[in-house]
Amino acid sequence: MLVYQDIGKGIPIVFIHGLGSKKEAWEPQHELAHYYRLIIPDLRGHGETEIERDISVNSFALDIIQLLEYLEIPSAYICGLSLGGIIAQEIYRCCPDMVKGLILANTTAYIPSLLSFHTIYLSQQLFLRDKQKLLAQIVETSLYDQSYRDEAAKVFHLRDTYIQCAIAPVGINYYPVLPFIKKPVLLIGSTHDKVTPLINLVMMRRFIKDSHYVSFKHTGHLSNIEQKDSFNQTILRFIEKIA
Repeated sequence: MLVYQDIGKGIPIVFIHGLGSKKEAWEPQHELAHYYRLIIPDLRGHGETEIERDISVNSFALDIIQLLEYLEIPSAYICGLSLGGIIAQEIYRCCPDMVKGLILANTTAYIPSLLSFHTIYLSQQLFLRDKQKLLAQIVETSLYDQSYRDEAAKVFHLRDTYIQCAIAPVGINYYPVLPFIKKPVLLIGSTHDKVTPLINLVMMRRFIKDSHYVSFKHTGHLSNIEQKDSFNQTILRFIEKIA
């Protein structure tokens, strides 16, 4: 079973963190518990969740589906950032009836293999030599406003499963799925995202029929931290409009 937080009441929203991160990454969104029920898990291989076997995007998604079944939640909004956004798309692919709507932040629908494996190889070498240096590099790359460095560093926990988790989404391609999504989708991007550049969200928007699109200026990959208030208000307006 995944370790998770369950706070607030009302319409449920599942928040899925990114690669090497943990449930605490969503603390800036805890104020949304005044309006909704927030389900915030640590993915397998991440945070406090002890499960380390069968690392794959499908396993990540099935874990969350099983968690919702355990909590007797028939459907929820699924919000994912980065890797979490990829997992959100997989949850829809596996179990669309469980999804009230998708909130896909700073993510992509396609990860090409060749470039990704080269990047992962470099990360693996640094991971083996100096994990703290890799963490510092990840934090710096993820932010536009470096004044958030301390806050961002706290949301990452690079476990021994980090490289396995990085490999898991490589080669994934949801573009054939996007045109057939029948639930509302909110796409959130950032102008200075170096990890998943804004063009990813622009392309996804072209493939999704019922999509709302928001781009934060002067913001990096961790938009939920750098633009906490705007991020939360964007989610509130999206759900209020369609609920």
